[in-house]
Amino acid sequence: MRRIGSNIRKQNADERQNRIIKNIIRYSDSEKPKNEYPKKIVSPSRPSECCTEENKTSVGQVREVDGFKFCYRVCDTCGHAVRYFYPAVENTSTAVKNYRSWKKYMAQ
Repeated sequence: MRRIGSNIRKQNADERQNRIIKNIIRYSDSEKPKNEYPKKIVSPSRPSECCTEENKTSVGQVREVDGFKFCYRVCDTCGHAVRYFYPAVENTSTAVKNYRSWKKYMAQ
């Protein structure tokens, strides 16, 4: 007889760092924009004319999943939010290099 939860593996630090993180942004035109960063961000579904790079602020800390760094950016005026991925640099991790080589292979 198996214990309840015995099929759940404990994750070490590397697995925890590279796990897939769900998107906390919920796009809705019926709700007011709301920033409850660690749990959720309610955002309008489309950006407005005010959504420029100068008008957006980063929310929370920079996270990394499989070598890709990202953060959440929210417009100060209208509240439109996006998950912003930082441009990859040449000295990136092996996961990013493997992903790029796989993409090249798939494009052929």
